Amino acid sequence: MKTVSIFNNKGGVGKTTLAVHLALYATQHQSLRTVAIGLDRQGDMLRWLSGGNTSVSDGSVYEHSKLLTVVYSPNQQPNLPIKADLCILDAPPSLALAATLRPDLWVVPVDGRLALEDMHNALPDLEASRAKILVVINKADSGGARTLGALKRAVEQTPKISIWPTPVPDSPAVKRAAEYYRAVWDVPYGQTSEGHKAIVSLCSSMLKLVGLGGATR
Repeated sequence: MKTVSIFNNKGGVGKTTLAVHLALYATQHQSLRTVAIGLDRQGDMLRWLSGGNTSVSDGSVYEHSKLLTVVYSPNQQPNLPIKADLCILDAPPSLALAATLRPDLWVVPVDGRLALEDMHNALPDLEASRAKILVVINKADSGGARTLGALKRAVEQTPKISIWPTPVPDSPAVKRAAEYYRAVWDVPYGQTSEGHKAIVSLCSSMLKLVGLGGATR
């Protein structure tokens, strides 16, 4: 089983949005058996993937589909007897927890300079896991082209990481997805949006980085 952990030491940067879309893309478009684990106390991954119909309590398990199991386990990676191709960890902004995780890939969304600096604080722990580190500039374009360009240059100066080349835009369609508890491709005008294009391309690349995935179905 391959593991992708989505983490930044700052909250509000879009970790859950990326984690949910990766889970739905892996199951719906790649037919991968997937377990999505919400390590964040907020429980947003469970709420989103259950459509808001499941109470959030420690150890909650929700069967989204035959291919997707969702688990709420705040601040502790559970030892589950679930056979899967892919495990996705939606991690909270906790350096102590990050130091205990051993994924195959770290995905680190940053939406501005503060998020980038908070990522730097976590880098020693991420590097210690010997996993690949992929930084994704996420919803950072609302400040304008110059602000986005400055952030990209700052990210490019960070050693020992890979950078997703196309920033994920601050997309109204992706915001609707969060409000509707659905994937961006399942909301009105979602499939024609730039947000949809960027999310699908990113999810495909994340799977390929851990040796999974192929052509989108």
